[in-house]
Amino acid sequence: MRTISLITALACFLPLSHAHSFEIDYALSFGGFYGYTDYNRPKHNLYKNNNLNSTLNAYGRISHSFNNNYEASLIGYFMIDSAKELENYNQGKWGEEVFAQITSPYGELTIGQDYNVAYNFSIGAPTVGSYHNSEITNFINNPNWYAKNGKSSYKTLNSTYINTDGSSLKLNYVTPSFLGLKFGASYIPKVHSRSSLVSNSALYDNQKAYVLGGLGEWFLSGYEISASIGYADFDKNTKEYSTGFSIYRKGWTFGASYRQTTASKGDYTIDKTTLFDTYREGQAYNIGLKYEIGPFSTGVSYFDSKADNFDYSNKITSFSNAYKLNKNTTISLSISQLKATTENSKTKGYAGIIGLEIEL
Repeated sequence: MRTISLITALACFLPLSHAHSFEIDYALSFGGFYGYTDYNRPKHNLYKNNNLNSTLNAYGRISHSFNNNYEASLIGYFMIDSAKELENYNQGKWGEEVFAQITSPYGELTIGQDYNVAYNFSIGAPTVGSYHNSEITNFINNPNWYAKNGKSSYKTLNSTYINTDGSSLKLNYVTPSFLGLKFGASYIPKVHSRSSLVSNSALYDNQKAYVLGGLGEWFLSGYEISASIGYADFDKNTKEYSTGFSIYRKGWTFGASYRQTTASKGDYTIDKTTLFDTYREGQAYNIGLKYEIGPFSTGVSYFDSKADNFDYSNKITSFSNAYKLNKNTTISLSISQLKATTENSKTKGYAGIIGLEIEL
């Protein structure tokens, strides 16, 4: 769905208030990452040793409060990325996310390119800076995850979060919080994605989907505890399950998450002759520990994913550090290792990644 069409459709609620009543919020950020890689296996010149990736992100929000209980907003995120960020399939062609939001005592309602509720609620291994485990594939060639020049192939799950619904139009509802708990539901009339996770050449392309999610957040005896669950039914495609938790105390954060996918049966079961079908039955988990003291943060994490019916797997270990120079600027350094197995080969590599992030 094109962004301009979505903006036109959502603008219908704007005449409900006068222009001088609007509140406007916006932000701009830039991230640049340089990575050097070394390949232990295989040893040849097909893979680049040097990679420079950069992202430009813009956020804007126009809100109007009708009273203390009701608020309507139009929200937009826009991203230009020199290398596709593999963990996030919500992005459209240019990385756009545009949606309308209404909040009230009865909950929150959004329509547009918002994430599904299970993704919005997701809790898992902590990150250091903006670097994520799956981004190592921007620096080390991985035969199981490929995205280049508009073509893509994914043979294992790239994330522990339910993120395979693309930039599709969604209708989300989230309940008010009660005793630290809130629940949500998403309806997606037509799932589509640029990636092969919902391949255009598959029978299950452009089908509807339903997503459920739950989130709990509590403060107990000095511990901040969060937990999430998710379930998705992609019609004629897969059923997905996710769960995660996080515990924080005195600068330490420990978290983990898990995801399982199961393919539909009958005419839509896995076709073992089609490479893009392999991810549809698989599992992934992520676990990590992070420590923050003043402007410095450091952490270790481990990500593991595999296909249930094929000999495809990925194991990624990362050690990451970030230092906040000031309120707008952060520098980071990460060292990661990838072990990827296919039915015909094994790839092993390392990456040292230096990053600079600027927020305005």
